[in-house]
Amino acid sequence: MILGSGALLRPLHAQHTDTSVPAVIKGKLTDAATGEQVAAKIRVVETGAGEEFMPAGAIRTMPKRTPAGAKHYFYARGSYEIAVPPGRYMIEVVRGICHEAAIEDTEVGAGITHVIDFKLALLRDMHAAGWHSGNTHTHYHLEMDEDPDDRLRMVPPAEALDISVISYLIRNDSPYITNRYPIGRLPKFSNGGTIIDIGEEARNNRTFGDFGYGHCLFLNIPRAVEPVSTGLLSRSGNAPDFPTLSMLCQEARRIGGTTVWCHNGGGMEAPVGVALGHVDAFNVGDGLDADYERYYGLLNCGFRLPASSGTDWWIYDHNRIFVQVPGGFTYESWISGLRAGRTFVTNGPLIEFTVNGQAPGTTLQVTEPLKVRASALSRVPFERLEIVHDGEAIAQQTAVSQRYASIEHEVSVERGGWIAARVSGNTRTYAGFRVYAHSSPVYLRVAGAPFRRASAAGAFIDEIEDSKRFIRKSYKFASQSDLALALGRFDAARDSFIRLASEGA
Repeated sequence: MILGSGALLRPLHAQHTDTSVPAVIKGKLTDAATGEQVAAKIRVVETGAGEEFMPAGAIRTMPKRTPAGAKHYFYARGSYEIAVPPGRYMIEVVRGICHEAAIEDTEVGAGITHVIDFKLALLRDMHAAGWHSGNTHTHYHLEMDEDPDDRLRMVPPAEALDISVISYLIRNDSPYITNRYPIGRLPKFSNGGTIIDIGEEARNNRTFGDFGYGHCLFLNIPRAVEPVSTGLLSRSGNAPDFPTLSMLCQEARRIGGTTVWCHNGGGMEAPVGVALGHVDAFNVGDGLDADYERYYGLLNCGFRLPASSGTDWWIYDHNRIFVQVPGGFTYESWISGLRAGRTFVTNGPLIEFTVNGQAPGTTLQVTEPLKVRASALSRVPFERLEIVHDGEAIAQQTAVSQRYASIEHEVSVERGGWIAARVSGNTRTYAGFRVYAHSSPVYLRVAGAPFRRASAAGAFIDEIEDSKRFIRKSYKFASQSDLALALGRFDAARDSFIRLASEGA
């Protein structure tokens, strides 16, 4: 979809009072390296009043309800043409997070056409190093004016995503437009450089604002895993809180799917699903600011758990996972790399991280000090790069011009555990989320020494006991046998954590 010629831009928050003959700004959007026309997102701001303008009917980055201070963009493919009131404007063009932003200031006069072409240069060529990006978690509600088919064709390529997973879900009778598409691959929408897959988000809540069992994504599945939502979120809003989410994860994996726990590991059953071996990856920051407390707790118990990410509502921010794919890139090879932990997650900074020359997902037998190398390069400003060992920052470097940082550090370890790189700070993205990036771990093993922390396992034991009390008191089951099956999952996970605690130090 190319924006129509002469479409008058309207301010998002107030009607512009200038009734003069409009000016026209138009131009091409091309990749600087190849010269090919590409899709991108565009922000047009009148510099005097700071008003943002957007064409009527444009495919936009944000729903109507957005955080205060968020910046609004619209999408275009190959070229753009817009009409604006006379004045001074800043035009920003952005493609994904691996390209530099292109910004031009211009003054436009009434009735005059101004041609401004944009060439989008790569910040870092991730494909050359075998890294391919994905969004594991997206869906759209009815709060949009454009055709959803147009959005699927336009947005993922403009965001330079290699993989875009749309999540089928149930929230009572809420009309999610993306539920119209069948489970599985959508080849007719995958011709813009992005593979699109329809997966599922299985969900259970205590209240509409509080996770119950939790939320989990199923990728690369041949069919829906039913029930998609239980309890409060079911179609009736009054269904039993059964089966549990870990049971649905087990079924998704049985039919060949990949399971990714959502929202920083929120929900009672996240540690249960991980302990029982039904969770393949852990989503950081999808729809929320990144929070690592639960992720670090599970890693400190000794679990291999790759980091993943997505955006949840819309694709309004840059949350994504990069997966290193050796050899040819396919959806299957990408899924394999995800499950193997060859990943990092980010909403801007692009991380490189090795330990003794080995990439994330590797298990190292440690016999001498470790040589850790990390770097982060970002179009989005960030504050610092850190090396994290078992959840604690052991080295850090302030970013140069909030854009680049690197660390070379030697680490001596006496016990097993894990080590990773992360970007930290309080800078915010255009959508208002804290800027972050985090690699999956390199796992460390030292002969004769533990690699689990007893305190981390103990915390999950206490949590599981609290969850069981809540389930008995507040959750609904069709029979006592179903209740017993649900509690049995939690008992099995508790016993696993008890064993892990005994192996830890």
